[in-house]
This record gives sequence, structure tokens and C-alpha cells, in this order.
Amino acid sequence: MGNSRVIWSHEVNQADKIARSLIETRRVRFGWRILFPPSLLLNYIRFRKSLILTRKNLLFTKQSAFDAAKEIFYGKDRALEIRSIEIKTKKILGKEGKGYYTEKVRRKQLHEIELLIDHYLNLLNSNRMSYGEMIKVTYQSKKRYLSFLNELHEIEQEVIQAAITTMRKGSKKDRLRWFRKVQETSKKARMEEMERIFLRG
Repeated sequence: MGNSRVIWSHEVNQADKIARSLIETRRVRFGWRILFPPSLLLNYIRFRKSLILTRKNLLFTKQSAFDAAKEIFYGKDRALEIRSIEIKTKKILGKEGKGYYTEKVRRKQLHEIELLIDHYLNLLNSNRMSYGEMIKVTYQSKKRYLSFLNELHEIEQEVIQAAITTMRKGSKKDRLRWFRKVQETSKKARMEEMERIFLRG
């Protein structure tokens, strides 16, 4: 199904763009000179590692929701798909020993996943092949799409609040600074994209 690839490609590209904006490491130009100063190579490796991890975290709920939406689209039972996600996230929680992922965060993320499942199902049912067209057919107007984005933003805020209060890694001040930056950067990217989509009429 062509439009499922379009949807996921969009999510990965957007997550990559947001992750790159978030990481405050000097970008190192890759070329012959990088082979000589070890410090530049080390900085580049750190940047790549940080970029991959940040992108993976940004896509965590989206990946679960998107995979479930595809299964539901093809006829699987929604309740079973949700249950499967609950089991999978419970297993992650059981393996987590560093204080990054907590039960409170997991519960909030399940609400976010449900909202995203509906969003992806609507896009899959739009029968359009470009992401912009899928959004326009699904939401009909900029106002309705903005309403969805605001709802998503609110749920993400709840996830973040849970992470700030329950995570054991780093100081609360550092977590607050990081998550605020994540929210601002994500919101900016989404608003810019919305303007581009609906500018085309």
C-alpha cells in the first residue's frame, strides 16, 4: 500500500528534522580532514549517536500507533491491537532499570497512541498518495487540522509532565529544559508544515 510508505516516510523525515534542531552539537563536515583530528571524529560519532537516539525517542509512540493502524486498516481488531501495545510497553517497563521509562509515562503514552491510531487510520482511508493531500482530505480545513495538532500537543504535554515528575535520570531542572525545547521545536515544525500544506489551497 503506497500511501502507508508516504505516511511513515513523512514521520521519519519530520522526526529527523526535529532531532537535528534539538541537538546542540557542532555539525562536523564529513570529508578527508575528519580522518586526521581524532577529536573531530569523536564529536561526529557523538552527534550521530545522539541524533539516532533522539529520533528513535521521537518516533516511539508514532511507530506503535502506525503499526497498529495498518493492522486495523487490514481488518485486525482494534481492541486486540491496543492490548498488544499495552503488553509490549509493559515489557519495556519491566526491562527498564535506569529510570527513563515509568508506569505513569507509559499510561499517558497509551492515550497519545490511541489518538495517533485514529489519525493514521484517517490518512490511510483518504486514498491519496501525497501527505499534504491526505491531510487536506482528512481534516478538510486548516482549522480542523489545527484542532487535531492542539489535541496532540496537550496529550504530549501530559506525557512530558509525567516524565518530568517521575523520571529518575538527571535533575528536574535539566529535564524541564530539555522537554520544553522538545515541545517548542516540535510545535514549530508542525505549524510550519501546516502552513505549507494549506497554503497550496
